[in-house]
Amino acid sequence: MADMLSIGSSGINAYQRALATVSNNIANATTDGYSRQDVTLSANSPQRVGTQYLGTGAVINGTRRQYDAFVDLNLRTSNSELKAQEPLVTYVNRLIDIMGDESIGLTTAMNQFFAAGRDLATDPASTVQRSTFLRNADGLASRFRQLDGQFELLDNETRQAVQSDVGKINSLTSQLAELNKQMTRNSRESTQPSELLDQRDKLLRELSSLTGVKTRFEENGSVLVSVGDVLSQGVLVQGNRSRE
Repeated sequence: MADMLSIGSSGINAYQRALATVSNNIANATTDGYSRQDVTLSANSPQRVGTQYLGTGAVINGTRRQYDAFVDLNLRTSNSELKAQEPLVTYVNRLIDIMGDESIGLTTAMNQFFAAGRDLATDPASTVQRSTFLRNADGLASRFRQLDGQFELLDNETRQAVQSDVGKINSLTSQLAELNKQMTRNSRESTQPSELLDQRDKLLRELSSLTGVKTRFEENGSVLVSVGDVLSQGVLVQGNRSRE
């Protein structure tokens, strides 16, 4: 009877843990960066009774993340490539809009200027043609000044965006270095808290949306982050240190 009770008790304890894990998965279904977890079970060591061995129930091996490193790597790479093109497309379209705008673009003003120049060349003594030419020349110069102002605004906006992104990158790399420091408490990634690894992967995805990164994961789950052409160049995070 005692054996039956101990076996039943081990099963209840194991499945209580499994149900708690399922409940945690449901509670975090919409949590950004959360990876679904499951509990792995195995049989207890059997007990020898006479010439036979009898089972003694189940034991919990641990909680495992449902995580695919290959998929996550491809997601970060694709995200980096997409985000790298977005500012280029945005600012090029802004330039096209400015240059093509009839109110501040050069096309109309230059056409009027050269037309007035041709008219003046046919009748250099004409006061009217001279006045028209000077007016169009002043209008063309005004367009250049307007464009210069628009380009300066765009340049300032671009610089501010870059500075903002650099600040975000420095914040993310600092957080990754702190996570690496926490991971030194365990020697293997499989023994790290799942929430810690989820946070690491979430920070890496956020970082990849700002700049192209290369990564190398250590045995304990800590990460080395580089923005160079090769992993050894442009290292931003190594161990518990980050570089701005």
